[in-house]
Amino acid sequence: MHGKDTMGLTESMKLILTSAIKDWTKFAVERERLTLAANELTVITRKVVHDCILFLKTNNIDVQCESPDEMKILGVSVHIDPVIDAVFPIVKASVVLKCAGSTRAILVNSNMTVSAGGNVVTFDELKKGIPAAFATNAADFVRDSFLYVAHTGGKEE
Repeated sequence: MHGKDTMGLTESMKLILTSAIKDWTKFAVERERLTLAANELTVITRKVVHDCILFLKTNNIDVQCESPDEMKILGVSVHIDPVIDAVFPIVKASVVLKCAGSTRAILVNSNMTVSAGGNVVTFDELKKGIPAAFATNAADFVRDSFLYVAHTGGKEE
C-alpha cells in the first residue's frame, strides 16, 4: 500500500478523471452564474410588475402591493420566482411569473441576455432602464392576470 488516496493511479487514469472534474467544474460555475442572473432578473421583474399593479391600485382596482415581494390581484397572489433547471451538463435559467391561470417565463440565456416575449435584451440594458418591450411584456402579464382572476374568481386551473 502506498498510503495515498490516489494509490496506483496511472497518468491515463488521472487524465480521464481530470477531464470529468473539469466538465463538472464548468457546469457548477455556469449553474452559479445563471442562478445569480436569474435572481437579479427576478428582482427587476418584480419591480416592473409592482409598478403595473400600483397603476391598477390608483384606478381603484382591488390589489395588494405593499412591496414587490407581496403582490395580489383581486386577492390572488402574484408569484415571480427564479427557476434553475440544472441537469449535468446543461443549465437552463428562467424567471416564471404566475397569477392564477396566467403564466409567463423570461429566459436567461447563457450569453447573459434575457428573452422576454420574443424580445432579447442584455442585462446592461435592464440595469440602465427597462426597455419598452420588457415593460410591455410585464403589463401584458398583469392585464392577463387581472382579466383571468376577474373572469374565474381566482380559481387556479
